[in-house]
Amino acid sequence: MTPALFLRDGDLFIPTDAARGPWNPEYLHGGPVTGLAAHALTQAAAGAGLRLARLTVDLLRPVPQAPLRAHTRLVRPGKRLQVLDVSLYAGDVEVTRASGLFLEQSSVPVPEHGRFPGAADAPPAAGEAESLSDAAGWGRRYSPHGFHTTAEAVVLAGARGEGHGRVWMRLPLPLVADQTTDPLVTAATLCDFGNGVGQLHLGERLGSINADVTLYLHRPPEGEWLGLDSRSHMQDTGMGLVETELFDGQGPFGRVLQATIAMAAPGAG
Repeated sequence: MTPALFLRDGDLFIPTDAARGPWNPEYLHGGPVTGLAAHALTQAAAGAGLRLARLTVDLLRPVPQAPLRAHTRLVRPGKRLQVLDVSLYAGDVEVTRASGLFLEQSSVPVPEHGRFPGAADAPPAAGEAESLSDAAGWGRRYSPHGFHTTAEAVVLAGARGEGHGRVWMRLPLPLVADQTTDPLVTAATLCDFGNGVGQLHLGERLGSINADVTLYLHRPPEGEWLGLDSRSHMQDTGMGLVETELFDGQGPFGRVLQATIAMAAPGAG
């Protein structure tokens, strides 16, 4: 059984088969890469008493199924606000660059009309989930092994074919072997699926890849099940945008934006 998405060897993160991407098994899925960036940034910011409010990830080039090294840098120190950067390297090549905005938390009075909505959906019961690939009906469309078959999902009724995708998701493995994965890092790891979930209505012949991920968090997520409510739009130039609301059993906790470019789905020739 695969123990995690990444194994640790000194300062290197070794990806396992569970982190592979759907298009080409030689490259990683964007989710584990985004999660690894979040892991490195939150580890670097630990002890500051601040919480991650925004994560921006630029997927500079396909990330190979090879050992990765994370280099973090404090860009803007402060007691109420900090900005940190991280670069992920495969050998000497920078493959991903990310920035984390960390903000102070405090207790303030907020009127009812200014609050975020409360809970709307209950998480799935044990045993309801299957791999996202099976739940979404992707079948043989993509590589048979990878993160899209590792992550578990339940597609919510009425979402498929109505202009957007809506799912509950769970990460059944830790991000890094022998380390507990913070729910925030889990959210960062799963949020890249907004692109795939949002395409549940685009048909069998049209797909897209995203060049970035921007995650906003207004509170930390709770529980092992995280929800994605994703809407995908595209111009006839092939440029698109995916917007995803993230929620848990307590209600919304963040949003995701992804810039996309059209790519023919496998077997759609």
